[in-house]
Amino acid sequence: MKKFMILKSLIIFALLLSSCNKDDDNNGDQDCIKNKNFFEADFDGQIIEPYYNQGGGFGLYTLYIQRCTSNDNTWLFTIRTEDDLGLYITMTNIGAVGNYSISTGNPDHVAIYCAEITSLFIEDESTNSYSYISSANGTIEITEYDSGSGILVGTFTSEMVSTADPSIEKTITGEFNLNKSTLDNTKKPCWL
Repeated sequence: MKKFMILKSLIIFALLLSSCNKDDDNNGDQDCIKNKNFFEADFDGQIIEPYYNQGGGFGLYTLYIQRCTSNDNTWLFTIRTEDDLGLYITMTNIGAVGNYSISTGNPDHVAIYCAEITSLFIEDESTNSYSYISSANGTIEITEYDSGSGILVGTFTSEMVSTADPSIEKTITGEFNLNKSTLDNTKKPCWL
């Protein structure tokens, strides 16, 4: 009887080892591509993208999307980077695929709220102050939009002006593919 139990245990153990593992679902990430809920920008040679902030047994993907309560077609993106940088983009009155002008950002705007105009803000999180705001020289191109599903895909480019010295201008360009209904900030994206 003891030999039978040992043999049975070995067979079960062998079956468990040969059965599915955690990599079976994503094939070792070989098929992992940035196809939903990603954001990436280039600002003066620096890549701005969200990261997965993990600590204390919890983790958060630092890409946040909200639709403003006053107007469902106004969106706010918040991106936090590992380098203590925050990027805030408010897109107002997005109604369809097309091009939307970026306006001059208000340096007194509070970043966690939706701005009244389409604008961008770069914040130094260590000082909680804006280092750059958008000028009126920029465009957002929406290439895919579904208001009901919360899908927003596109690219943008804008001149950013230093808040310390308005004569300093730098360009930011980027792309995004967002789906508010599938974004789960508690899960680490496969490409990170």
